[in-house]
Formats: sequence, structure tokens, C-alpha cells
Amino acid sequence: MVRPQFEAHRALWSSKITNAQLNERVDAFGGGISRMFWEDSDVLLLLNDGSEFLIADLALTKYSIAAMTLCSPKLLSHVPETHPPTAIITDTKFIPLLLEVIYNAREYDHKSQSLGNPDDLYMLAFFEAPSGRMQAVRFTHENMTFGVAAIRTLFPPSMALSGVDIIVSNHSLSTPYGLAIAYSALHENASFATIDSTRLYNVTRVGVTQSLMDAMQLRNGQPHNLADMLSARRHPIPYPTVFFIGLDHLEDSSSSILRHAGESWLYSFVWKHKLAAFAEGFLSKDSLWGRTVFDHAWEHVLGDMANALKDVIISGGPISSEVFTPAQIALSISMINVHVNPWVSGPVFATQSFNAQVLPSGHEPVHVGGPSIDVEAKLKGVKGTYLEDNKNPVREIVVHGPTVGASVGEEAKNVA
Repeated sequence: MVRPQFEAHRALWSSKITNAQLNERVDAFGGGISRMFWEDSDVLLLLNDGSEFLIADLALTKYSIAAMTLCSPKLLSHVPETHPPTAIITDTKFIPLLLEVIYNAREYDHKSQSLGNPDDLYMLAFFEAPSGRMQAVRFTHENMTFGVAAIRTLFPPSMALSGVDIIVSNHSLSTPYGLAIAYSALHENASFATIDSTRLYNVTRVGVTQSLMDAMQLRNGQPHNLADMLSARRHPIPYPTVFFIGLDHLEDSSSSILRHAGESWLYSFVWKHKLAAFAEGFLSKDSLWGRTVFDHAWEHVLGDMANALKDVIISGGPISSEVFTPAQIALSISMINVHVNPWVSGPVFATQSFNAQVLPSGHEPVHVGGPSIDVEAKLKGVKGTYLEDNKNPVREIVVHGPTVGASVGEEAKNVA
């Protein structure tokens, strides 16, 4: 994943590093842990996003040691009981709380699968289902590799990811999709960082009298808004060119841009001009009327990021056309709407980068495109009367493909 032919420096959060230097750190860390663990070990990565997470994950992979991640900090009190790890890699400030969790955990017989080929275990991802029940999904090396490939295909050849890109993500590295985004940046030698809302653990608040659950409330309390997007500027990286954001990020940033643009007396005229051009499939930040009114709004809301940003990838739930179409005009850049799932390391569904549909106004959610590359989707239980009556069927979707993980304890079927 880290290609040695790239010699240029790139930024990973607060560090500027070359691929050679990154490989040296991975080798140094991996050399130490390889003497401590064996191939059928499971190591829990209890870290916030950062270069330390990537180095630890790459080192574990190099020495055929499976990683375990938690998609939600609420699961920390359950995982040591149901799937006890061989070891935990974490921040030193979090150790006092971990000792309590480990002490209270009951012993279970647990055997993980050894590694060595693409079909063997790469990581165990634990997440909370909508019902509140904990679920564990196993991902192989093949699953993660195809996840990276699926993310790269979101971008057409004319806008493909490269070493000059700066990628910022709102997906935690503890999730399979978030980790695949980070590895996509590594593969292209692009700079990479995540924003504040991806932090799962607020170790700076940990104290002797603080309970475990109180120490893990940061993710739930962190608003996903414009300020969260702009938190990427805390890292000494260039301005992002590709931004993975959520629905709330999109709504807050686009409404702020439109609100500032609306202060111009030409706003109504320019809005109609841009909407008419968009209906014809044309959308650009460089149009005369657009720059006349929107330039100041872009600069006021996004700062210098506005000139660098070229792609926005949105996920996180249904988006109404009342939000999506104005956001397309407000940002005036390529917007890709994707559907993600914790069972899948890549996007499940995704729209085209050059999609320029003007959808009718209303509260109906906009489409998320067709199945992503190497994903087969099937709508179960659809009756012929739905099609005859021209109704929209609502049923369970089953997906199959090499990006789909498998439930722990079940045979890998790449079906979810």
C-alpha cells in the first residue's frame, strides 16, 4: 500500500513524512511487536485518528497480526468479554480506565484465524447495530484491498486521485470505510488528515474520578457542522482538494455560503442564472456571474479552502432534494453522494462525479446512484404488483461482493 517509488514528502495529520520514513517507522514498531505476539494474536487498536494509528495498523499487517477496531466507544466495555484481545495499543493516558475494563472482563475461549493470504483475516470491526446489539464483522486482506479500489473509482480518470491531492475525511480510521479512505491516500502518496468529529476517545479529559463512559462522550457530543469541517486547518497541511463529509457538514456549509451570497443585490439574478445553467448540465465556480456574487461568500465561509476544493463525497443518510440541489449550486464543484455501511469497506452505492440532475423540490431523498464497483445488490421480496402499479418498492437490500465483510463465527460469503 505504501509504494517506495514515491520520494516526495506528504502530510499525514501534523507530520510531514516520505514513504521511506513511514516504512522505517513501521519496520521499527513492527520489529518490536513481532517478538511479543504470534500470528494468531488479536490486537485492539484503541487510538484516535493519527499517524500512530496508521503505523500500528501497517505494522500489524506486515507481521500477520489481526487488528481489532471499535466503530463506537460504547463497545469498549463489551468487547473484552466477548472477544478478548491478545493485547491493546492505546494512549498512555487511557491506561487507568482500561485496567478497570480488563479486570471486569470475563475469560472466554477465543481463537482467531491465522493470516498469510488474501482470504485470511485482516481486521475485526465492532459496531453497534440500530437495535443496540453489538455486531462483529471480519474483513480479509481482499476485502480491504477492494475497498481501496472502490474508493479510487469514485473519481473519473480526468479527476483521479494523485500525489498532489490533500484528502480530508470525516470517517474514523476505526471503521473499515474510514481506513480504506486513508489507505487510498497512502497508495496515491496524497496528504491525509481527519477532522475533530472522528475522535472516538477524549483522553485529555481522563481523570482519576471520571467514569469510563464519561471519558467516551466526545464523539456523541461533537457537532458535525461547518466548524467541524474547518477543524482540518489545525493540521499543518495544505488546503484540502478532496473532502469526505456527512450530511450535516453539507447542510451547514452550503446554507452559510448561500446566506452570505444572499446579501448581494444581484443574488436573485445570479441564482436563476446558475440554476438554469445547472439544468443544462453546466456547473462551474469560474463563471462570471458566479464569481461576482459567490466569490466573497466562498472566501468568507471556507477561507482559502474554497479555491483548492474540487471534490466533495457525502454520506451519512438520505439527503432531501431541498438540501442537495442548493448545495450543488452553493459549492459549484463535483459532489458524489454515496451510501456506506459498516459491513462494507467501500461505498455500497455511489452517484457519478459529473451528475448534474436538477431534482424536483420536496422532501423525497435524492438517489445514491447504482451499486459501486464489484458490488451486486438485490432487492428481496419485490412483488410484480409494485411494478405494475408504478410504485416504489420498499424492501430489504442484500449486497454481495469482495468489499463485503462476514459476521464473526460465520463462513465468509461476502454477503450483507
